[in-house]
Amino acid sequence: MGWKVVHLTRPCKIKVKNENLVLYFIDTDDEIKVTVNDIDFILFDNNQFSITGNVIELLAKNNIATLFIDKEFHPSSILTPYHQHSTMYEIANIQINMPIELKGVIWQEIIKIKLKNQSDTLAIFKNNCNDKINSLIQKVEYFDKTNQEAQSARVYWKTIFLYKNFRREQGAEDIINSMLNYAYAILRACMARSVSASGLLPIFGIWHQNRYNAFGLVDDLMEPFRPIYDAYIKILKERKFHQKTVLDIQLKREIVAFLNYGSLVINGGVSNITTAIDLYVRNYKRVLINNDISYMTYPSINEKFFQDELV
Repeated sequence: MGWKVVHLTRPCKIKVKNENLVLYFIDTDDEIKVTVNDIDFILFDNNQFSITGNVIELLAKNNIATLFIDKEFHPSSILTPYHQHSTMYEIANIQINMPIELKGVIWQEIIKIKLKNQSDTLAIFKNNCNDKINSLIQKVEYFDKTNQEAQSARVYWKTIFLYKNFRREQGAEDIINSMLNYAYAILRACMARSVSASGLLPIFGIWHQNRYNAFGLVDDLMEPFRPIYDAYIKILKERKFHQKTVLDIQLKREIVAFLNYGSLVINGGVSNITTAIDLYVRNYKRVLINNDISYMTYPSINEKFFQDELV
């Protein structure tokens, strides 16, 4: 796995040379060589680039998370490698025949962890509404039948940001919603990469079972990671760039760079998001193979990281 995040915002041509990428920037005539083994995530954040089939093949072969942004600066597509995984047939059968009881318990745990991370996010910012969310965690049932996730969302989104009229809406164009949507798109691309690389088929979700959504499993597994990104979006907007009203390149680069920060704890150690997602997905696969939920590990917020950011 690589460590670099390549964020392309200028018009460029991308080619393959000696199994690595060559970026030729049209506006300056600059040429940059990038070693593929160093890349973990590549983001095409403009519609003025030229890319060859060889480039797409190289990105897929090296399992590089790839996200494309449209001319309105909205995430438009994700490149996920179609691996000839050695055990793909067996894994697909395990996913299809996953016991309903196991699904229900895993979804219950995922929602509990998501709510715990929401509560911890509020606590970091001295928001005492986290107690309300803590009280909901104990009420989460099998498959979250009583929908405590929605109850928590009502409290969480009304209080996390300092703006009284803020409403969390996926298609909204205000600065906070735009930052959140951008962050979640990046998170989704990273999760899709790890799911594909593991040999799992993303269409077979735990909770999301929509015939029009090819990434149901991705959307399920990413839930506990959302509040961790929320905390950083709050810091960016309210502490570092409070005067910004549009999602510009500077903000985008800050959001992308967060992938490599030690913002969470998983399996007893501090980790960045990309590394944690790989471990998380691998352990989910072990749960399916062994029909044993004890293999599962979940991310939690690294409070020290965010406390240092607030100093």
